[in-house]
Amino acid sequence: MAPDLTSFRRIVERHQAGLFALVRNLGLDGHACEDVVQDAFLAAFRHQDDFDPRRGSFRAWLYGIARNGARNALRKKRPVPLPTPPDREDASRPVNEPAFVRLDDALAALSAEQRAAFVLAEIHGLTHEEIAAIEGVAVGTVKSRTARARQRLREALRGAIQEAT
Repeated sequence: MAPDLTSFRRIVERHQAGLFALVRNLGLDGHACEDVVQDAFLAAFRHQDDFDPRRGSFRAWLYGIARNGARNALRKKRPVPLPTPPDREDASRPVNEPAFVRLDDALAALSAEQRAAFVLAEIHGLTHEEIAAIEGVAVGTVKSRTARARQRLREALRGAIQEAT
């Protein structure tokens, strides 16, 4: 069966922003983010006959492809050595630092599994069942990962608020 390019274009338009946000939230940015999202769409296009609606939603299948691509890209990503920054009198962050930077730091401190479950549930609004299908784990595992992520984020942000006061 010949692929329907018009329908697939609509799929790209519908899911592009969500996939970019997912991949960015999993730790990639810039060209690496664009590459992973483009590769996810190409893989979905090439393997569209592999999609089985009995195993989950199309959205969960597509997000799973992007998540796997992001994980692979992160594994390949090599740390770039930076020069040692000069010493500062106070290495702590300034009190007026934007809250979103602290949230990004707190998200980065989560395990990859907790961060993925939290981002998929809270930012992308996927159900626990969809996340379980993407991650290949039980629904209970997804629930515990998101609960632990929320708790760790609360603790991290509570500490940030206490530092600011």
